[in-house]
This record gives sequence, structure tokens and C-alpha cells, in this order.
Amino acid sequence: MKKAIFALIVSFMMVGTATAATVRQDCGCGLGGMALAQKEGLIWNLVGTFLNGISANQTFAMTSGTLDCGQPTKLAMLDKMNVFVAGNMDNLAIDIAQGQGESLDALAEIANIPVQKRPAFFAALQNNFDTIYPTTEITNDTVVKSIANIMDTI
Repeated sequence: MKKAIFALIVSFMMVGTATAATVRQDCGCGLGGMALAQKEGLIWNLVGTFLNGISANQTFAMTSGTLDCGQPTKLAMLDKMNVFVAGNMDNLAIDIAQGQGESLDALAEIANIPVQKRPAFFAALQNNFDTIYPTTEITNDTVVKSIANIMDTI
């Protein structure tokens, strides 16, 4: 019986190494991918998957951009925009209403708007000023969401 179990384990390991990629390639980012990145084989992939699954570390890592997952580009950009808008609400509102200005230039830079598309971006924001700033009690989160929706149409 012991020989059969040993043979089964060895055959699983051989199959795993014959077709295996690294743990990082198979399991992705997260604790398992970081700790066992270059290991190969079925057993290592199972251990990597287990490590990624405990405490939901892979889900957290994807959301936060930690554990070698990298934060999604759009999410990181929206975070930067949110910080910028929070500190520049009034100046940004004035610049959007005018269709030009330093804070609007800075916003375009943060949003990675190519220089050749900026005039269309500025015009779209100016044309949608009432959507972006519908009341004086608007929050920076709502302003950023409105701007992001407009960016998707350009």
C-alpha cells in the first residue's frame, strides 16, 4: 500500500513537472506567487494556490496593487485624480467653465490625456460642466466619476 501511494505521488510530481510552468505563471500574483515564484510542478502549484487563497491575500493584492499584482492602471489614475480634485475643486470648476487653465492642464496630465486630444477633452468637460458640477454641494468623488465618464466618450 505504501509503495502504491509513493508511486502515485511520484507520478503526480512527474506529470506536474512535465507540463508545468512556474508557480508565478500558473498561480499569478499574491503570496504564493511571491514566495514560490520560480518553483515548478503540481505540488508547488497547489501550495502556491493555497498560499494565494488563505486570508484572501490575492484578492486584496489585486485591489491594492501589492504582492507583485500591480494596481490596475485606470484605478491608479482615478485615485490620483481624486486626490487632485479634492485639493483643487474650486480652481478646477473655474477652469472647466472656461475650457482652459492650469488646473485643467494638470488634470489632463494626471489622466494621461495625449496632448493632441486635450482640446477635445477640455471642450467636452466645458460642455458638460452642469453634469460635473450639478450643485455647490458636490463631492470630489462625484466630480471624478463624472469626468471619468466623459473621458470614456473621447
